[in-house]
Amino acid sequence: MSNTKYAQIRYKVLDDCFSNFRRKFYFDDLMDRCNEALREFYGAKHNDIKTRTLRYDISYMRNRAGEAGVEIDVIDDGNGFYYRYSEPDFSIFKRGLGEEDLSQLKETILMLQRFKGMPNFDWISKLVVKLEDKLDLRGVSKSVVGYDENNAYTGLDWFQDLFDAIINKTVLRIQYKTFSDIDYDWTIHPYYIKEYNNRWFLFGFNEKKNKLSNLPLDRIWDVEQVHKEYIPSYINFETYFDDVVGVTVVSEAIEHIRLQFSEHRFPYVLTKALHKSQRIIDVDKRIIEISVIPNDELEALILSFGRDVEVLSPVLYRKQIQKVIKMSYEKYLPMQDHCIDVNYFCGVKQID
Repeated sequence: MSNTKYAQIRYKVLDDCFSNFRRKFYFDDLMDRCNEALREFYGAKHNDIKTRTLRYDISYMRNRAGEAGVEIDVIDDGNGFYYRYSEPDFSIFKRGLGEEDLSQLKETILMLQRFKGMPNFDWISKLVVKLEDKLDLRGVSKSVVGYDENNAYTGLDWFQDLFDAIINKTVLRIQYKTFSDIDYDWTIHPYYIKEYNNRWFLFGFNEKKNKLSNLPLDRIWDVEQVHKEYIPSYINFETYFDDVVGVTVVSEAIEHIRLQFSEHRFPYVLTKALHKSQRIIDVDKRIIEISVIPNDELEALILSFGRDVEVLSPVLYRKQIQKVIKMSYEKYLPMQDHCIDVNYFCGVKQID
């Protein structure tokens, strides 16, 4: 198969010739037709293809047709050999999907089925039904790929409304309630929706706070449009989260945090980096460094490794993690046991 940028044009020309049962196309005819088409597209200075290229193209077309059970016949009429499909009106550009295409499409449909029944995703249910019917995929009953999802998550009720507001630059009045049952009534200029850890978050300008706010969708209780001028954002949200773990950007101060891992957890961290800035400092000592803006999500991630990780630097961030571990220690052990060195117990060495 030829891999030049002109290949698709040649394939279309050959397909038309093989499909045409009203005349005979010999090898030289196929060559002339391909070169004429290329000159038409790319000008008179285009170099003609060679015999070897055309033979590769015919071989490729034979393989594509063979996937549909059709041959390219080479027929000797006494004047030479001409080429045509074994079936009239066949075209590789009109044929159905191949086995590999169908396999990929089946798994895609299974993935889409995860959204069936979810609020504002009725269109997916209709699409899946049409694809199953048109492509005879109704026998697809189970997936071989598992996806992490939160079936009890309620925030997606607002997804469509927020998405439409962002696209249409519509200002919103959002009623929001914290987990502590504190109610807020905010006017928000919506910009971006982001998922993290199976939760969705809306980012927009909050008029009352006069700054960008981050609103978890599952804490929103009501949304309505407000007829006022939309304030656009000049933030590039494609890169806005580059320096954080999660969705909380609390400052612009990046810290170079060094972490030392246990022997059995270190390979895990190498194959699944904590952050894209991760780099290895010392393989033998199992030390890595990430350059991030510290936030609650980072703290939760580090603590999730338990005794298998130790914060080495910077000192202030190490002491912050140390404080959290000490508070956890005090919850689990009675006061009379506090004579045990808390730093030793938690696997954190004291740094003065």
